[in-house]
Amino acid sequence: MLVFAAALAVQTFSGLSVQKAETLALGRSPDVAVASEKVKEQRALFDAARASYGPAFMTNYALAPQGGNNNTTISQRLTTFGGQITLGDLLAYSPLVAQANATLRAAQFDLANARRTERINVIGLYFAALSSRATLDARETALAGALSELRAAQLRFHAGDLPRLDVVRAQVAVAQAQADLARAQAEAQNADAALADELGVAPATLTTKPATAPSLPPFDAGVATAVARALGRRPEVASAKANVGAEEHAVAVAARGGLPLVAVSGGYTTGVDSGVNVRGPSLSVNASLPVGGAAHDRVLAERARLAQAQAQLDKIERQITVQVGAAVRTYRAQTAALAAARRALSEAHAQYVATRTGYRNGASSSLDVETARATYVQALVAQVSAVYAQAQARATLDLLVGNTHE
Repeated sequence: MLVFAAALAVQTFSGLSVQKAETLALGRSPDVAVASEKVKEQRALFDAARASYGPAFMTNYALAPQGGNNNTTISQRLTTFGGQITLGDLLAYSPLVAQANATLRAAQFDLANARRTERINVIGLYFAALSSRATLDARETALAGALSELRAAQLRFHAGDLPRLDVVRAQVAVAQAQADLARAQAEAQNADAALADELGVAPATLTTKPATAPSLPPFDAGVATAVARALGRRPEVASAKANVGAEEHAVAVAARGGLPLVAVSGGYTTGVDSGVNVRGPSLSVNASLPVGGAAHDRVLAERARLAQAQAQLDKIERQITVQVGAAVRTYRAQTAALAAARRALSEAHAQYVATRTGYRNGASSSLDVETARATYVQALVAQVSAVYAQAQARATLDLLVGNTHE
């Protein structure tokens, strides 16, 4: 007889939590690796852009003829060592640096998205593998029950208590259970292979152990509350807001592009001037006033980049709103589905037991028994699937809300 204990069909991986599976997958994901290296590239370019606007070491050598005494020509030789800085670049944040910063943050967005996509993928593979194994156990139990029914029918047929049709029905039930088991075995192997490949482990290492149904902490937040939490926790939102602030600063910098550019050079000069050895500190200040419309065009360009940054922030917030809202509704639906599946399993089991009892007492036919048994098996498989579907929905919801570490 089939065992009425759905928890016995529920399994968990030995030594492999969802969080550990995510870590393993992130470490070997090509998409995450590409996005991570892109961030490194853009960070190096950003640092280079910032460094290019610092003070510079300067050396200068000048050789020029000069008139000397008695209508002679002498040489002026001056060598200067020192430093130089452009005050416009020192006092204002260069638009080029702002652009490099925006590119860096865009790469960081891509990395965050790649990591989250990989995590969601692993969550799906993880619970799909567990669900397929639990379904396989349920199918094995179903086959054992069908074989037990067949043996009982054969014994009663030989004793003259049953017609041959009941044996045939039991044989058909066994064949169907064997086919279901074969499909479940293939599905379990495929699910194990997919998960193992994603984690970079051998399928044989994915061992499981019996467990009770997952006990999940309550999630009572509504859609609006969950979305608000996600917007406050997700790193890409904070990054996008910072990018908007950087672009606003870049617009202000570009607006000052029409101011005079002042370059200051200072150092120590030594050499010969008018036949006299000279040495001492030196200072040079150069100022230039830009003309034309270049400064205005730079302002327009930076304002366009600011609009892009604001649109990117709006896009991210909209995506999170849709994702989190869907995740909350999916989790609620899966929770309701699990409760319904448990009720259905209880009722199917009671009906199966009652039909078997009636069959032994002559009140039910073998067809009634087989129908009740098939209904019970289907309810058992549905309940097992619902357990893992709810767990997957909850893990995905936690990830999107920001309850797990990214």
